[in-house]
Formats: sequence, C-alpha cells, structure tokens
Amino acid sequence: MKQVNKPVTYALIASMMAVTALAGCSGKTDGGTAKGNEQSSSGSAQGGSVTPDANKKFKISVALSSVVPVDKDGEMLKQYSEKFNTDYDVWNIESNKWDEILNLKFASGEIPDELFVKGFTGLQKYTKQDLLAEIPVDMIKKNAPSLYKEVNETTVPGGLKYGKIDGKLYGIPISNAVRNRKPIVWRGDWLKNVGIDKAPETLEEFEQAMYKFANEDPDKNGKKDTYGLSQTGMQAVYGAFGYIPEFWQEKDGKLVYASVQPEMKQALTMLSKWYKDKVLDPEFITGENQGGYYAFSHAFFNGRIGFTSIGEYYTWKPILYPGDSKSENYIEMKKINPQATEAIVHGVPPKGPAGKMGVSAPNEVNGNFIGFGKQLEKDPEKMAKALQNLEAMNKTYEDYLNSIFGIKGKDWDYNKENGFPGFINGADAKTLSKAGVMMNPFEFKEYTIKRAQPRFDWAEKNKYNVGGISNALLSPLASDGKYKEELKKIEQEAYISIITGDKPIAYFDEFVSKWKKSGGEQLEKEANEWYASLKK
Repeated sequence: MKQVNKPVTYALIASMMAVTALAGCSGKTDGGTAKGNEQSSSGSAQGGSVTPDANKKFKISVALSSVVPVDKDGEMLKQYSEKFNTDYDVWNIESNKWDEILNLKFASGEIPDELFVKGFTGLQKYTKQDLLAEIPVDMIKKNAPSLYKEVNETTVPGGLKYGKIDGKLYGIPISNAVRNRKPIVWRGDWLKNVGIDKAPETLEEFEQAMYKFANEDPDKNGKKDTYGLSQTGMQAVYGAFGYIPEFWQEKDGKLVYASVQPEMKQALTMLSKWYKDKVLDPEFITGENQGGYYAFSHAFFNGRIGFTSIGEYYTWKPILYPGDSKSENYIEMKKINPQATEAIVHGVPPKGPAGKMGVSAPNEVNGNFIGFGKQLEKDPEKMAKALQNLEAMNKTYEDYLNSIFGIKGKDWDYNKENGFPGFINGADAKTLSKAGVMMNPFEFKEYTIKRAQPRFDWAEKNKYNVGGISNALLSPLASDGKYKEELKKIEQEAYISIITGDKPIAYFDEFVSKWKKSGGEQLEKEANEWYASLKK
C-alpha cells in the first residue's frame, strides 16, 4: 500500500458537498410512475412505527449534482448495494442543470424517492407543489437514532424545526458541523512598523491602526500609497455596532433588518470620515478580489491595505502538517511576499462603544435538506429503509470516512505520521464519485472535527469561535419576489452614497423611511410571522 500523501481537510469536503447533492430514487416505483398529487398522507401519518423487512430487497435511486458523474457500476456503490440490501439507481444530474432537469422529471410524473432539496426556497416550493412526503419524526428516531440526535440535539438543538412547514416535517436539515466566523487578518509587519504590538481589540484601537496604516508609511517604501481597509474589512466596523448589513437579527424578541437600525448610522458616520480622510480604500466599491479564487484579497496581497476579512478562516491558516493542502490565501500570498505572510496576525472583531462585536458566521443549518418523494407517504417501509441506510453511513467514524472518501486501503487510509485520513493511490475528490462515493450528505460534528483536528485546534487558539454573527432569518419570505431586489438596490445606493459623501449622514433617516415604504415593512411582518412559528 502506498503511503498517504494528501491528508483530508474540512474545506476540501465542504467543496465536495457544495457540488454534490443526494437526491433520490426514480418516482417510477416498482409498480409504475408515481405522481405527487395522487398520494395521500395516511401512510406517513402511521409511519413512525414502521421497520423495514431486513430480508427484503429495496430499490432506491440516488441523483447526484456532481462535477464528475457517479459510475453506476462503481465499487463503493456495489458495496452499499450489498451491505444495505438496496439497489441504487443513480440519477446523474449536472449541478448547473439541477433545477432544469429535475423540473422536467417532475413534469413527466417522476418524483425521486429521496431528494436533496436546495435551500429553504426549494423546500417551500416542493412542498407547495405536493412533491414531498411528510416525514414522521418517530420514524427518524426509530430507524436513524444517531442521525436524529445529530440534527436535532447535538449540533443544532431542535434543528428539525427548520425542516417544518405548517408544523409538518418535510425535510431533514443538514447542519453546519462547525460555525467559525469570518477571518480577522492583519499585516503583522505593518502593525510592527507603526508601533503597534498586538492586534487591536477595541474599535478605538482599530481606528488608530487604520489611520497609521494610511499615514505612517507602514510598508516603508517612502510613498503614501497604503490604506487601512477595503470592502470586507468594513463588516468588522458594522459588527462593532451590533449588526451585519443585509442580515435579519433578533432585537427585543423580534426580528429586525440590520441595515435600517439606528446603530448603522453611527457605523456609516465613521466609514464616511475614513473615506474622506483616505483611510478607507477609495476603490472599495470594486472589492478586494480581482479574479481567480474567490477568497483572494489582491489588495492585501499586494500591500494596498493592511486589514481584511475576506474568505474563510481556513483559507488564511498556515500549513499545519505535511500534506495539509488548504490555506489558499496563505499559499498565494507567500508566492508574492513570503516575509509578510509569515508575519500575518489573526485577531478578533473589534469591540464597539457598547461592547458589541462581530463579523458574519454560518447559520446552524446550511439551508439544504434531505426530503422524500410524495409517493413514499404510501410506502413508509421504503422511507424507513432510506433512513436506515443514511444512519449506517454514519454509524462509526470509519463508516463516515468510507462514505465520503471511498474504500479504505484503496482510495484512502490513515496517514502514518499523524493518523489523519488522506487520499492514496492518486484518488481525489473529483475522481471518487466514479467509485460511487458521495452518497452521504451529512457531516457529524464529532467526525468532522476528528478527521481534521489540527485545523480546529488552530481556529480555537486564534479565537475563531468568538465574535460571530449569524443571519437569524432562514426562510424565504412570501413577498421577497415582489420587494427584495428593489430594496437591496435602495440600500446599496444609500450606503455607498453616504460613505463616499455624495449624500450627508442625515440621508440615512430618509433611506430608512424609503426602505420601509417600498416593501420593507411587509418583509418585517412576514419575517416575524416566520420567527413566531419557529418558536412554536
């Protein structure tokens, strides 16, 4: 056996999961084509006590939205068929044609038995179209107890509530196993050059550093060509006043839209002053990324700004052990300026005048779900079997690794140096789907951390679990289609105009009034109706 040469990392799997969707079996059941509007919910209502016959051979097809099509004769797929006594009929659907092809299937009366549902919008749409079966909670408890505990207790207490519509469960939510916030990254060499010996922790210290970066030649080239921050760094300023623009956040027990809160007027006042004083990069509107990998900050790499919050925490981490293959920003910047890269300082979001702080962090759930076709309301035994199979993929740590990396000893093995799982024999994330991997959409928190422990230890050491603010609204609103785009345009124009000085600070109040009258009040009403139903 060849030695492991590519230890697995969380971000790699995150990228795999982003392009991989577990959907389901052909709606054409053994008895023919199943049409969603011909089904009743009687079977589902009684399905909590169902246990599938262990001797019965089931047929469950799986549709993948994958970069590389799954080989229907793949070795891992064959193993699963034998192990689970289940024949899998794979639907290979290109990710960029996912909705188009599925809609054609639905129109022809084919409904997947097991369906990866993209987003809360998809869950609501499919439920409204009567394509999804109600999932008895007791059925999950009985046939997938570990999965139930993970999605409803361990990672997200009460997490199943996110998959409910009108009090009925239609989708098992896929939770975010780790919820570390956005990065807070400083040019450590610049801090040292302007006489600052640690990462700023308060907004006052933050502001002092920004002005020093702009005015005290931090790169020592004799030119006034540097700025404190650009687009992504502004989020830390907003967060110091308690809100992240475009987020819905809780205030006094209700949801409010962050961008119209009075505290944002204070943040905009500060940013407007910084723009006028040439502390904020005048090109902030075009952003820090000039192409290539989405998380690159060319303004930071090339010494234009000294602070950024772009990308994810792991894109800025150093290489932690031989074969650690992520750290995209760290690796890219090291090509340009190795010394500056080694001097990077990781900090926490600055605390504002009221002690508030934060940058964006993931929600408890990632917005995607596993659902079942409407026809399974009349075939609860098949639904129970599908749940048992998902449970088996996560039964042990090694079962989990096999479900996402392939066959142990052939596609992956434990690294002899550090004990972490990694690819072998030329296997990688893109080719593994040919073997029939990528059948498991769930990431158990315990397993996720265990397989990449150094990364999470590093993140905790650098306090990436501190100062995260999440969007509290996890559902589309009924009037989004009518108002959302126009409201976003109104907001962006107002914020940019105030920061650049085209509009006075007093214009913020006019903007808030215009936002509310243009549909904002209606969205606030609907957001709080959803929030109230969630609490129930």
